[in-house]
Amino acid sequence: MSLAHHRSEKEGAAAAPRGPTATLPQTRVGASCDISVVRDRAGFDALADEWDDLFDRAARPEHIFQNHRWLSCWADHFLEDACGLRIILGRSNGRLAMVWPLVVSVNSCRLTELRWMGEPVSQYGDALSEPAAQSQQLLTLGWRALRALGADVALLRKTRRDSNVGEILSREANACEAAEAPFALFAGKSSFEEAFSRRSAKTKSSRRRLLRRLQETGSIFFCSGARSPESQSLIRAAFSMKRRWLLRRGLFSAPIESDAMLSFFLDFAGRAPQGVETLVDAIIRDGAPVSVGVTLACKGAGFGHLLAHEPSCEKQGVGLLLADHVMKSCFERGLTHYDMLAPYDAYKAEWASAAAPVADYVAGFTAPGRLFAFAWRSDVRQGVKSVLKTMPASVGRFVWPWARKIISRDAPHEQP
Repeated sequence: MSLAHHRSEKEGAAAAPRGPTATLPQTRVGASCDISVVRDRAGFDALADEWDDLFDRAARPEHIFQNHRWLSCWADHFLEDACGLRIILGRSNGRLAMVWPLVVSVNSCRLTELRWMGEPVSQYGDALSEPAAQSQQLLTLGWRALRALGADVALLRKTRRDSNVGEILSREANACEAAEAPFALFAGKSSFEEAFSRRSAKTKSSRRRLLRRLQETGSIFFCSGARSPESQSLIRAAFSMKRRWLLRRGLFSAPIESDAMLSFFLDFAGRAPQGVETLVDAIIRDGAPVSVGVTLACKGAGFGHLLAHEPSCEKQGVGLLLADHVMKSCFERGLTHYDMLAPYDAYKAEWASAAAPVADYVAGFTAPGRLFAFAWRSDVRQGVKSVLKTMPASVGRFVWPWARKIISRDAPHEQP
C-alpha cells in the first residue's frame, strides 16, 4: 500500500460519520484482502456464524476471550452508551480471516481511547487471525485500520507476547506492566500425581495435614463440575468470599466488587456451552461452600478465572486445598493444561510448569495521546500502584472504604 493510499484512507476514516452504525470505508488491498470496521451491536451479532467458523479453525485455547459467545455476553452487561464498538474485520477472498475486537470510549482525561473488547472480564487480548500466508499482511492492515479510527490512544492490556498481534505491538507500541501467566501442563501424564511429581514429600504431607484440620471443623465434601442452578449459587458465594477476603487484606479490586461482573458470570454460566464452558468446583463444609473455583474451558485447556475461599478458613489452608482440587478436576476432565493467568503470584509456583509473558501495550496517535501513553508507562504511575498494593492491611482497610466513596468507578463517559 502506498503512502498516498494510506493517507487517503485515514482522511476518509476521519470524515466518516460518528453514529452508532457507521463504518469506516472498506479498504481493498490487491485482489483478495478487504478491511472494514463494524461499529454497532447489530453488525457484531450478524457476524456470529462467520466468527464462530474462524474461531473453530484458527483460535488457540488462549483465544478463549475472543470467542463470539463470550463477547456477546460481555456486550449484554458492559456495552453501554459510554462505550462503542470498533471491530476491525479482514477478509481473504470474501471469507472472514481476521478480527480485531475493540471498543472506544472517552477516558477520564477526555481522550478517545481504544481498548480490547471484553474488559474487565477478559484476561487475554488479541486479534483472531487465520494461520495463512496472508495473516501478517492482514494483521498489519488491521493495525493501520486501528490507527485510522481517529482515537487519541490505544491501551491494549493483558496481551501475550506470543499473541497474533504480539509482533506488531512490540514494534508499534510501548510495553509496560510486564507480567507472566503461569500454567500447569497435564498432557502426557498418566495421573495427577505424576503431573506434580516434583512436589516434595514435605509439601504432600502438609496438604494431608491441612485437610485433617479442615475435616475437624465439619463434614467436608469436594464438589466437581457443579451445574446450574447450583453453579450460579456457588459463583455468588465466590464473589462474596472474595470481597470479604479483599476487605480483610486491605485490598481493592474494582472488577470483583462490580455487580456487572457478577451478573456476567451468572449469565454466562447459565448459557449452553459453545466454544467456552464454565466449570465450577468447590469445597463444601456442612452443606455450605468454604471455597469455590471458577474455571473456563476452551479447546482442551482450562483457565482459572476465579479462586475464592472463606477468610475464616485460612488457617486450614482451604485456598491451597481448593487449588489442588480444581487442578485435579481439570486433569480428570482430560484438559491438557491449566492456565493460572497473570500475574505470577508466589503461591502459583508450586504448580507452574512454565509461564507466558504478558504485558500492557500503549500507543499514542495524537499529541495528547502520546503524553497520556508516556504517563501511563511512567515510573511514577508504577510506583503509586506498587504502594497501593503493598500498603499494610490496617491502612488499606481504612483507606479503601473512603476511596470507594470518592472515586466513582462507573461514572459515565461520553461516547465518541
